[in-house]
Amino acid sequence: MKKTVIFILITVVICSGLYITFKRDFDQFNPLYKEQYVYAAITKPDGIEGKDERVRYRYNLSGYTAQGEKKKITFSSSKELEQAAYVKVLSKGAYTKEWILIQKEEIPNNALK
Repeated sequence: MKKTVIFILITVVICSGLYITFKRDFDQFNPLYKEQYVYAAITKPDGIEGKDERVRYRYNLSGYTAQGEKKKITFSSSKELEQAAYVKVLSKGAYTKEWILIQKEEIPNNALK
């Protein structure tokens, strides 16, 4: 009995650690999440990944869906984006499928907060 409880606890800890580490990858295939567009204003990059000619700029932003729901989004770009520009991100949970720069007029009224 004691070995069974220890085995279950170790399994739960390992599975939780894997989920936290690879959350974006798991969300991509999770059938419980739906793809939705999130609209956000660009700020300065939160980090720079890579080196030399293979640099990526990572952005962690808070944005809003067309229904006015607040969401956190993360994506990267090969070039630094202009601050105060607007982006439309197709996301599924923490996974970002695609993003495009848009004009402020293209953002739904509920997402302008």
